[in-house]
Amino acid sequence: MTKKKTAGTTLPARTTAAKNLPLPRSYPLAGTAIQPTQIIAIPDRHPRGQGPWTDEPDRIAWRDAKTGLDCLVLRQADGTMSGYVAVPPSHPLSGYRYDAVPAEIRSTPHRGLHYSAACSRRGPEAISICHIDVVPQGRAAPTLEHMSEGADAWWFGFDTDHPGDLVPKGPAPNLHREEGEVYRDLNYVAAETIKLAAALKALDPAGVPIEPSAPLSLGAPLPRLGKS
Repeated sequence: MTKKKTAGTTLPARTTAAKNLPLPRSYPLAGTAIQPTQIIAIPDRHPRGQGPWTDEPDRIAWRDAKTGLDCLVLRQADGTMSGYVAVPPSHPLSGYRYDAVPAEIRSTPHRGLHYSAACSRRGPEAISICHIDVVPQGRAAPTLEHMSEGADAWWFGFDTDHPGDLVPKGPAPNLHREEGEVYRDLNYVAAETIKLAAALKALDPAGVPIEPSAPLSLGAPLPRLGKS
């Protein structure tokens, strides 16, 4: 059976610079249709050679229609995809380390949470884990409330480079595929990201007992900021 490719994106010729791709009004992803706010090709991170990644973009961001939370799938330097969800400052887990959130949420996405940090605008836009307001032609501009929440958002994320996961830019990826390692493609990672968004949204905004009760303080060590 021929595997259906991720729809809708033609990557540009290989260059060293990231490139914003056209934003369609609707983008089929993870069994649903999203309205993307950003689609980027990042040639330096895109795996070489033919594979399930061939027609995938390297960054796609959207606001989840069911939860209202901002979601992001971003390719890492090793060619794997990671998923992220932002919660606003009013969320009871805003400011919490990924390893201090309730176990049922921590274990929701693929292999569990491995990232938590405030919105980061320090690096290049293409690889920053942050909400970026992009207004496609014909769409309404984001509200001021949304824009302020985006700037103060706290992001949770997960990786797909664990045992059993195929690392496309690792040693001999074709051999690893023969040995049973699985490439976690854009649709899979997006589905896990949406699942994480639902779990975070389901947390009672009025407050649920959280153990261990350890939000980050200004003097606490910074959490791991993901892969380089």
